[in-house]
Amino acid sequence: MPRKKPNTLFPGRPDYTGPRAGMFGLLHHDKLCESSHDVMERVEYVKTQKPAKEIPTRLHNMIYLGSCPAAAKLALLFADYEAKRDALFADYRAKRDPLDADYMAKRDALNAEIMTYIRKHIPDCAWDGKQLVFPE
Repeated sequence: MPRKKPNTLFPGRPDYTGPRAGMFGLLHHDKLCESSHDVMERVEYVKTQKPAKEIPTRLHNMIYLGSCPAAAKLALLFADYEAKRDALFADYRAKRDPLDADYMAKRDALNAEIMTYIRKHIPDCAWDGKQLVFPE
């Protein structure tokens, strides 16, 4: 009798012995592939949280993409995208922070003038600087 080939590709099928982390296909119904830190967490989630009629299809189609060159390229592409996006966001924050500080300083000065006006007309104003204070 021939030996059964080990299941190293299909985490949703019985006796999976492949990697738990890496690039996988069809873990979600609307995503072709993605990285997972522990695919078995997703398998368990599908088994316990998805509608019964969806479970067999979802589990049957999950696949480890470790030997798929395009999946490896996609993982690198995404890592590069994230790095560039993070750099842009850091640059954005560096440019935005002075603008925010200037706005807040001018806003605070105008709020002080507004409070002076209000206190002139409402000497016993219940504003404490942040909110109205109601009697107990």
